[in-house]
Amino acid sequence: MNREEFQQKLTELGKLAGENGNRLTVDQVRNFFISMELSEEQYELIFAYLASRQVVVEGYMPAQKGKEEKPKTDLPLSGEEKSFLKSYQAELERLELLEEAELLKLCSQIEETGDGFAKAKLTEQLLPEVLRLAHDFRGRELLLGDLVQEGNIGLMLALETLGMREPGSSPLEYLRQEICQAMAQALEDDRAEKEAGSLIAERLNHLRDEIKKLTDELERKVSVEELALYMDMPVEEVEDLLKLAGETSYEETEKET
Repeated sequence: MNREEFQQKLTELGKLAGENGNRLTVDQVRNFFISMELSEEQYELIFAYLASRQVVVEGYMPAQKGKEEKPKTDLPLSGEEKSFLKSYQAELERLELLEEAELLKLCSQIEETGDGFAKAKLTEQLLPEVLRLAHDFRGRELLLGDLVQEGNIGLMLALETLGMREPGSSPLEYLRQEICQAMAQALEDDRAEKEAGSLIAERLNHLRDEIKKLTDELERKVSVEELALYMDMPVEEVEDLLKLAGETSYEETEKET
């Protein structure tokens, strides 16, 4: 795959997204690169890049993890995780846990009246469940404490939509599913952010290479406009990349090269 052609395609795709209110469909993205015969991994990087530029891709579902990436719940806890777990469990030991029938009663109160006390009580009662579920997601980058925090946020949000669950479904099961979904989404966001960062880093390295090539070719410093023309990129995009590199001006970048 020609790197310059790929960069040009990304630029054109960004323009298309802008024309559509920063929204694209999966089919639009795939059709845009159809002639390049990209792998699924490369498409994942493209989707991550679009997400980093606040472009919504309708119909996109993150790739499922392979067997080698399943959570490793038997991994030893890090020092930070051990400290968190000790403190968290000390708090949990103070709880007087209720029977399931009493938890369901709290769920009914929340659904019928939105009772704030019932929400607080149920949140407290489900803290051990959040910790248990967080252990199931260990081994996927985020620390145990971060997973618990995301699960607790997911629980609090789920309590606000408890009455909107599917008819016939258990309220406690609904809350568990939402806790898991919050943790899974946090992991996916973390992965997408890292992949977007990798793609941006690659583009920054490419930019520096092109700056050096053009400078050597012309035997003088070149302007942002000349560089943009040389790379067949909009001036604004070149300037954005320089800002991402932490450069306050093109002249400073030139001195480094």
